[in-house]
Amino acid sequence: MGASALFMPTRLALAIGLLLALGLLLARRASAAPAQEDEALFALAERDETDLELARALARYEAALAAAPNGRYAGRASRRVELLKSHAEGDFAPLVRLERVRRDPALANDGAAIDALVRDAAAFPPGLVRVEARMLAAEAYLGRLHRRADGLALLHAVVDDPSADSLTTRQAAREIVETHAQAGELDDAKREAHALRTRLDPAFITSVERLGRRRVLHIAALVDLAALGALLVLALARARRRAQIPAVGRAIARSAPLTLAFAAYVALAGGLLASSYEAGNAKPFLALGVAVLPLVVAARTWGAAGSPSPWARAGRAMMCASAALAVAFVLLERIDSAYLEGFGL
Repeated sequence: MGASALFMPTRLALAIGLLLALGLLLARRASAAPAQEDEALFALAERDETDLELARALARYEAALAAAPNGRYAGRASRRVELLKSHAEGDFAPLVRLERVRRDPALANDGAAIDALVRDAAAFPPGLVRVEARMLAAEAYLGRLHRRADGLALLHAVVDDPSADSLTTRQAAREIVETHAQAGELDDAKREAHALRTRLDPAFITSVERLGRRRVLHIAALVDLAALGALLVLALARARRRAQIPAVGRAIARSAPLTLAFAAYVALAGGLLASSYEAGNAKPFLALGVAVLPLVVAARTWGAAGSPSPWARAGRAMMCASAALAVAFVLLERIDSAYLEGFGL
């Protein structure tokens, strides 16, 4: 066998290798061109969107997606295409109008600019842009511009707009109820919650009803404490007419150590027990211990100045017990109303 015959397989393998390398190089160049094209198109589309040239931006996003359907920018281009198409009513003119206000803090905080946007939005074609414009204006009216009536009117318009998506409708309905509740208009909040119940979570409606019950209990607690104070004053007036004030003073002095010990026990023992839990808070017990002290003194004073009959003593006991509950309710409401939720309040 000649030398040339020996080198034939080697030459063949070398030729095949060169052909494969050339094929890989051509494939890489072919795939690199679309990748570079989609990147350039995506960058131009972003610039168009920044310049509010939205129709051109949409076309370039679609072109970038077509150039490389599985490329690096495909996901973002697809999302921008979907978003722009869903806001394309009126050939993008309404969206451009909205974005000029939304992107400019000076306009977003200017009452005249917001009023103008609301007027223009009334003429927008039905769609998401009209809904978003009204939500933007409602937020400005309710917050920065302090125009509750105008803000509530726009929120109701959003709730009634068939073009609004369910998430925005639910947000608008919730803000209507919360606006009334934050202003202390609990009857209005409850009425709106029931009127909009199909757009609100049942748990949220329950929380609004709880606020109504809490207001009733708050008033009842204040009336209870006022009644205790009035009855105590009446008992002291009678004791004064009977010249029993010195005896009342001695009774209070004798019970002072026990009164202080009881208040300290409520504050410290309750606080230590609450602090032993990971999420426990000793503050309510400490506050209750401080508040109980004058209440116990008042009860002891009333007992010393009041009638010694069994019926009178039973009445005083019930009145003082309800006053203690009233004090606890008012304190928990003031410190953190979340504590009351465990009692259905």
